[in-house]
Amino acid sequence: MTAPEVSAKVPKVLIDQCLRLYHDNLYVIWPLLCYDDLHKLLDENFDDCHVYWFLVALSAATLSDLHTGIESEEGTYYTGRQLSILCMASRQDFDDLSSSDIFRIMTYYCLLRCFAQFAETRTSYRLSCEAIGLIKVGELHIEETYESLSFEEQQLRRKVYYLLLLTERYYSVYIHSATSLDDTVAPPQLEVVTDPRLSLDSFLEMIRVFTIPGKCFFDALATDSENVSCTEDSLKKIWKELHTSSLEIEPWSYGYVDISFSRHWIRALAWRLVFRMKGANFFSNSNNAHIPVEIARDMLDDIFLSPNNLYEVHGPGISTKALEIANALVDVVKQYDQDVESEAWSALCDVVKFVFSLKHCDNRMIQRFSTKCQRALITLPITRPLQSSGSSKDDTDIIL
Repeated sequence: MTAPEVSAKVPKVLIDQCLRLYHDNLYVIWPLLCYDDLHKLLDENFDDCHVYWFLVALSAATLSDLHTGIESEEGTYYTGRQLSILCMASRQDFDDLSSSDIFRIMTYYCLLRCFAQFAETRTSYRLSCEAIGLIKVGELHIEETYESLSFEEQQLRRKVYYLLLLTERYYSVYIHSATSLDDTVAPPQLEVVTDPRLSLDSFLEMIRVFTIPGKCFFDALATDSENVSCTEDSLKKIWKELHTSSLEIEPWSYGYVDISFSRHWIRALAWRLVFRMKGANFFSNSNNAHIPVEIARDMLDDIFLSPNNLYEVHGPGISTKALEIANALVDVVKQYDQDVESEAWSALCDVVKFVFSLKHCDNRMIQRFSTKCQRALITLPITRPLQSSGSSKDDTDIIL
């Protein structure tokens, strides 16, 4: 199929500015290509429509994640939403079934990040499914297909594969969708870099956090059934191995914040899963209530030591994960003795104050949480209402 003509392209200079923003702020969280490689693509392959679409999508995702905009030399102001719409509009007549080129997959990944930030979860999830479908067509889930590729090509494909694996596992919890990707291919290798912003340490640690639980863990959460396939040994492994993060990660950096909240979140999910397992004796009754309190205290320690500006880069995903821990605390308040209740109550108030302090949070999740508190006869001392970043378009607006 012949690719459609692109009538009005986004200026090169503006894309280049976005690529620098991505390099400086976001590569450490979701690494694709370093700035030098991206600039080379921009300089040499700007007329290749697939490369161009990827670069525009990456620019859109960058502006969306950073909640900012950028002005062109002609005085036109671009936001992430505008760039994503331009990218989608210029691709509307293109059929992706013709190929599983890596640029197509990366374009979908960047666009799904945009729509996640726009609180358009269904669209974001659909884009994730499209990217994963292309991964299957291109056999990126089979280790043997990497053998004939250069080191650079292998690295890029492994990064893209695991970025989508992480995304799919997140969605399995809140969209209740079964996962299809597993750690059937090796993660990318560490690279020798002089710029710490290009280090893969954080990304590899995030892969570890999301793969320690195993595929069955996320599938169990997706099905929301009591007959789960996770074993008590696997839950003990999650609890043990996710207590700490790698010492290689720079403390209280973008990467550290992303990892720490994901680690606390998965431990809280594991605690929740225990109570759906019939006859599980993972924890004694005396320790049950202390588990979410311990998770909350660990998270609050990270919050106290982390600059506030680090949370905005990650968008509402931080509040979603913090709210999961708040939900676990509600489950134990008024269920145990007075000392345990006091600990849980204190932690709950601190966690909720943090969640309500964030700019981008899903109001429907807050409403469900408030209803849960009311049913448990819990009144939280929060005086300032949560401000939404915009109107939600889906009934299940859970944002990455």
